[in-house]
Amino acid sequence: MTDNLVKSLKELLGENKVTDNTSELEAASFDESTLPPVMPVAVVRPDGVNDIIELVKFCHDSRVPITVRAGGSALEGSAIPVEGGIVLDLAGMKQILQFWPEDLQVRVEPGLIYDQLNERLKHESLFFPPSPGGSSDLATIGGMVATNASGIYSVKYGGTRDFVLALEVVDGRGEFHRFGNRATKRSSGYNLVDLVAGSEGTLGIITAITLKLRGIPEGNRKIAYQFATDVEAATAVSEMMRYGLDLAAVEFLDRTVIEALNKLNNYGLKEAPALFLEIHGAESVLNATQELAETIIEDVGGKPLEIPSGENPWEIRHHVTNSIKYRQPGYTIIRNDAAFPISKLPEMIGYCDQLAQESGLLIHAFGHVGMGLLHALILARRDDEAEWRLGQQVNRKIIQKAVELQGTISGEHGIGLGHREMFEREHRDSLDILRQIKKVFDPAGILNPGKIFREGTFPHH
Repeated sequence: MTDNLVKSLKELLGENKVTDNTSELEAASFDESTLPPVMPVAVVRPDGVNDIIELVKFCHDSRVPITVRAGGSALEGSAIPVEGGIVLDLAGMKQILQFWPEDLQVRVEPGLIYDQLNERLKHESLFFPPSPGGSSDLATIGGMVATNASGIYSVKYGGTRDFVLALEVVDGRGEFHRFGNRATKRSSGYNLVDLVAGSEGTLGIITAITLKLRGIPEGNRKIAYQFATDVEAATAVSEMMRYGLDLAAVEFLDRTVIEALNKLNNYGLKEAPALFLEIHGAESVLNATQELAETIIEDVGGKPLEIPSGENPWEIRHHVTNSIKYRQPGYTIIRNDAAFPISKLPEMIGYCDQLAQESGLLIHAFGHVGMGLLHALILARRDDEAEWRLGQQVNRKIIQKAVELQGTISGEHGIGLGHREMFEREHRDSLDILRQIKKVFDPAGILNPGKIFREGTFPHH
């Protein structure tokens, strides 16, 4: 069966576009999540839209599941394939198709990497703001759209979906669609662009994206502060947002994260909770915003953070995930990216502290807290059954707490395989409609099956 499928794909698309080489299958079997890999039958690398259309029509008729990947930097298993299925690798589709600098717009292929796009845009004093943080050199625009990714600048500029004007998509029948247009404001019909953005490849395969852009700010300022307690830092964030400070980025790092950073790179930082702020604008704006931020921070007990190495605080922030990943050999990260109303940040951080004390597990809380998004990364040993089970239980408690606070189980990474059970709890009132939408776009259930919803046409996950 496997040999026949590979042979059929090669006959359909050409020998050079299809591979079942073991090393390449292994490379496509996992993403950056800690979920177990699954070997696909084949990896397909299309030359363009026509190849994708032909492939999807074949897979629809043959009921062969397709999982799309490019950078492979997904954190919740969205890019892990289905057993018996194929991986559609779009990393080679990385061209800037059209550029309209006068309109602050660009049309790109899905495999274009975030940093590469902004490198090109900076020559016109433009940029695409929703930085995916530490994975900006790996994350592709298609992947960012598929998960509605956000990052450090989302507090000021918004997430990926806020910048998508139009999408070109191949649905689960192999039919090509154009959704949206280049108008920056529209009130015409259902918003299919926003529906596909964030759907994690379950509704269609994105083949081109039209984005709106922003001008590179006149100036920027990066500053950092430290606090005696996590709750003080969280309170400072809540207050700054309540007063409407125009901050480009607000990052929280708890004491445990600072400990991990010191262990990784010997920064010599005082091991206390910290806030990293970035401000964009003219010099007068930078001065006024910093002055007001410092007043609020001092009122809750904060003070400037000294960095003995003299490094930019944001360069240090770049290493947060790796510092946690490598902190304890033999331990694995259990992830979450819950989001909630900004006023609930002190309560959420306090709850993570409580769970760490009760469980005895290392929990590292950090994230884009200016938009009410928190990562609380837990370290546990997979080979210790009781500890791993406890880590999973603690993770579910953190996510459930966010939902109870009228938040969401995922603010930026998506659902994938990792959050399917909790997804149903969050969306219980709309699950039937969501499943119906899936069937309209993908009647045979071949597009990234088993993701988002627990049940799927192909139940191997």
